[in-house]
Amino acid sequence: MFPEGARTRDGQMNPFRAGIGLLAARLRVPVVPVHLGGISELKTAGKRWARPGQIKVSIGAPANFKESEAPEEIARDLEARVRSLQVP
Repeated sequence: MFPEGARTRDGQMNPFRAGIGLLAARLRVPVVPVHLGGISELKTAGKRWARPGQIKVSIGAPANFKESEAPEEIARDLEARVRSLQVP
């Protein structure tokens, strides 16, 4: 799932939308943060096919959230977790 809601136009990660927080709270399953580095260089918006190349997949520790937590707070927490996985 891509919690930003839209593909980036400039390669930078967009803010996460609250929908990911709503799903995380209501489903009560662990959420595994994943960062896909190099995707934007291979697949640009508006192009049908991606170019061949390599990406870097970084996987964080599973996170659990309570149903009582605000979806916006969960989304911000998950965004911070994914941003922490970015490597130059």
